[in-house]
Amino acid sequence: MSAREYFGGGIMALAGIAATVLGLIIHVWTIVIAFFVSGLLAAVITLIFPFLSQVYWFFRVGSNLGFDTNYCVAIMAYVGLFGIGFLGAMIASSRN
Repeated sequence: MSAREYFGGGIMALAGIAATVLGLIIHVWTIVIAFFVSGLLAAVITLIFPFLSQVYWFFRVGSNLGFDTNYCVAIMAYVGLFGIGFLGAMIASSRN
């Protein structure tokens, strides 16, 4: 294995671990927001449909409080981690 493959694989692994941990935190955070804003039914629906709920609450929280809130920034960082993981995959698989 070349140094490029190690480096790219390391970036991919770190981004994957960070995305997993941050994804779990955001999911629980979204359930709590849904419960306090809209009640138990919204929290259960958020628990069942995490991706759709996170998109919905991202725009709902962002439009009401601004997209610079901690919740919205965490979701933007979460999406950015997938970009970083993809970049690591591109580095690891490049053939020069």
